[in-house]
Amino acid sequence: MSSESQEIYWLFGPAGSGKSTIAYTIARRFELTVEVDDTIFLGGNFFCSRQFEDTKYETYIVRTIVYHLALKCKVFADALRYSGKFDTVHRGVRAQLEDLLVGPWLESEIKRGNSSSRRYLIVIDALDEIDQHGGSAFLRDLLGVIKDNRLPGLKFFVTSRQDPGLVQRVELFTRKRLYRLQDVDKEEVEADITTYLKDRLPHFKDRDEMKKLVTLTSGLFICAATLIKYLSPHELTPREQSTLLRRLLPDSAIPQPPSKATDLLDALYHQILSDAFSHLDEDILQKRLQTLHTFLCTPERTSTSIVANLLSSESDETDSVWSFTEVADAVLSSLHAVLYTDAHNHVLSYHKSFSDFMFDRRRSKEYWCDQTALHHHLTESCFRVMNAGLRFNIAKIPSSFIFDSENHALPNEVERNIPPTLSYACRNWSHHLSATAPTAVDPLLVTLSNFLELRVLFWIEAMNLLGCRGLCDPILQTARESVANVSVMFTE
Repeated sequence: MSSESQEIYWLFGPAGSGKSTIAYTIARRFELTVEVDDTIFLGGNFFCSRQFEDTKYETYIVRTIVYHLALKCKVFADALRYSGKFDTVHRGVRAQLEDLLVGPWLESEIKRGNSSSRRYLIVIDALDEIDQHGGSAFLRDLLGVIKDNRLPGLKFFVTSRQDPGLVQRVELFTRKRLYRLQDVDKEEVEADITTYLKDRLPHFKDRDEMKKLVTLTSGLFICAATLIKYLSPHELTPREQSTLLRRLLPDSAIPQPPSKATDLLDALYHQILSDAFSHLDEDILQKRLQTLHTFLCTPERTSTSIVANLLSSESDETDSVWSFTEVADAVLSSLHAVLYTDAHNHVLSYHKSFSDFMFDRRRSKEYWCDQTALHHHLTESCFRVMNAGLRFNIAKIPSSFIFDSENHALPNEVERNIPPTLSYACRNWSHHLSATAPTAVDPLLVTLSNFLELRVLFWIEAMNLLGCRGLCDPILQTARESVANVSVMFTE
């Protein structure tokens, strides 16, 4: 990363090839720079992911890396503060790059000195994960400002899948270096995976199964990681691990690599789902599948209790919240190889390839997630929760003459009277509505109409208390567009 090196280093690779692991390792290495002669420091990082609301939109990238860079470089922080252009965070990516990054960085160049040996690395991982092809738009703006401005001492390391739009933009840019993980020698990849498997599955270290495991991964690190999670629950003995492995291996001594990278993942994911669901009664199976699908389809990660509340029905005693909570916990436990919980008990999948698999009917077969039907059900659930929970003065504010900031009891009242499921429903009902395909006679439209006539003011009050009043207009616009689309279809 010398001053003569290219401004952007781009790492391409298929799903599961280890891009995010490499990006994290590089970011971690330069974040913990401690050597006296080190001159490269982590300036900022952004790991894109559709699993989190704040990491799937391109408009969040610049403000995040600028904040990180300001913490690491004082002269840049001073230039940023004196620029006084913080309102730019509400504008597009190009304006953010020019006003919050390029302008202050060039302004700080004099104080940093042209001869300064300290350089800063910006890491952006999985740009293809940005919602609605926003990664391509971000890339266009990023390459544009780099082309128009020299940014001495600032370098970018970016990773993504082989998205055609991204690839084309990168290849047309001259001041970059490209590296494709699929071009790495097969022997080198297999050696790394072998080391990893031997460390995590020592029981197979000197056995024939190790060579079969390495071949089974087909050079994909996500396969190796998923195999380890599948084979190594704490309660399994080495003999039981061998039994599980035999289910995945063909009868031949050494399995042949699959014809496509997704074939192995498909077989592995299908086996994991089969182990968890194939022995169940049909009604129980459908309830557990619906729970799994909900974990994958919510626009923000949710807890098992929120999913249970969304899926339960007050009209049926057998579908109590407690019953669905037990189901959600059981699904999470049985699918430990592909799902996990974070520090806030939110349920996440280890890798995007699992949701890709579940949303493709050809690949997931009987376990397929029908997103349109599920979003329709979740829209109904959100309205059910809001109709039951929203009311006038929900936080019991004693007087309209008191500012919220002066009401010290307000945070506790909001937490007590707007529980997590109601909060989720208020913030996300339009997301589920926009993902449905309602017809002109759909009862859901009647439910929406009644909500807008009766409880919309209570909803706006709740959104204000949740600190989300800025979302009210776009949410209502989304609802309006959904209804308008139905009207157009009915007219035609």
